[in-house]
This record gives sequence, structure tokens and C-alpha cells, in this order.
Amino acid sequence: MKKAIFTFLLAVTTGLNAQIMVVNEIETESQENFSTMVTQWMTAIKSTLEIEDAKTYTFEEPGTKKVQFLQFYDSMTDMVEFRNNQDENQEKIWGTLQNMEPMPEGTIETFNEVTSFKESSVWEFMPELSTTPETWSILSRAEKDAHFYRRIQYINVKMNQDMAYEAWNKKMNALDKKLGISYHFAIFKSVFGAKDADYMVVCIDKSQFDYFRNWEKRTEIREKSAEYNALVGELSTSNWSLISEFTWNRILELTF
Repeated sequence: MKKAIFTFLLAVTTGLNAQIMVVNEIETESQENFSTMVTQWMTAIKSTLEIEDAKTYTFEEPGTKKVQFLQFYDSMTDMVEFRNNQDENQEKIWGTLQNMEPMPEGTIETFNEVTSFKESSVWEFMPELSTTPETWSILSRAEKDAHFYRRIQYINVKMNQDMAYEAWNKKMNALDKKLGISYHFAIFKSVFGAKDADYMVVCIDKSQFDYFRNWEKRTEIREKSAEYNALVGELSTSNWSLISEFTWNRILELTF
């Protein structure tokens, strides 16, 4: 069934060559058990499939039992090929697991009891709407690792208003650059699995404190601009809206 879904995705998105992000939402009663299990499993996958960087990142939602397990691919085709390769090598992966240092007794049983998969969604990265191609890509690995905070915003857009929403964002980005405002954010467009949201906005900073402090500074600069106030005025009659907002904190040791 899973292979059929990904094959369908490949068929309906043949022309989609943008970077793809898969968000797997998981709930666990024990983050320690989850960390042990996912580390063992991802180590086995990388070893068996001879992958140096699986482009996989893990985030927790403070105050909840949720864990967001993110996987990035260069394209939809790359995603499908990776999933198929993993499925076709399940026996080899399990063989690698059996030859690794064993986990504490009862780890798998506990994982099955306290951890549950909730949903997956697939998103297309929109570089033309994002600042990260300019601001994030130039950072070193250490600098990126220091930015563990993510502000996640889900945007709902009315029918046939995608182009209008994207055009508004381009205007906003151009104005920010004109005003000397620079920060890290990325916009993703829903491809499959998102419940109500059409777009996801990801703002990146070093901490929640830094995010709100920097947001206040950006707002202070923007509000002095007549162009900004005109753009904000467009929102009152817009056909899109913020429907939910979350905090994700990166779990650095669960990077694969």
C-alpha cells in the first residue's frame, strides 16, 4: 500500500524537481526509548544502503508528546527511489540490526507500546518565496546546529489564490531586502497529506527568546515603512490566513 501511494505521487508530480520534505508526526510516551530505537534503525539503514547523509532531522514539540521526524529529498523521484530501495532491502537491514550491539532488553516491545505513528505529509520547497537559499546555505554546519528553534506556521489559501499568495510573499521579501531585514525562513507548498494547510512557513532562530526579540526588531523597522503598511492593508481583503502555529525544537543528536 505504501509503495502504491509513493508510485501515485510520482505519477502525478512528474514535473516536480524541487526539494521535497516529508514530515512524519509521531507521539511517544518515552523520548528516551524513541531515541534509542530510531538511532539503531537509522544507523542500520545508512550502513546497509551505504548512505553517508540521510538528510533526516528530528524535532520535539514542547509541552506535548509529539515528535516531528523530517526527511529531505532532492526531488520526488529521489524520494520514491529511496523508499523503494529501503523496502527492497528490508531483510538486509534487519540482518544489519541483528549484527549491531544489542539494545537494552525490552526496547522494541516498549517502543511498540508507547510510540505511535500519527500521519505523514509531503511538502515542496519554494526557494523563490524563501530567504534560506541566501541566508541559510552560507552557514557552516556548526552555525546551523546552533539554530535549534523553528516557528511553524500553517497557511490556508482559498481556491485559485495560490499565485496571489505567492506574489504577496515575493513583494514582502523584496521590501524586507530594501529595508535591510535579513532572517532565515523557508516556505513549503503542500503536495500530499496536509489536512487543511496549503503552505508551511518555517522560521529559524537560535531560541524562542531570540525569535521573538528579532521579530520585534523586524516589526519596528517595517512599521515605519509606508510600503509595508500598504502590504499589510492587502491582508484585510486577502484570500489566505494563518490557521495554526507551533514550536519545534531540534533534537541535535537525532540527526542522521
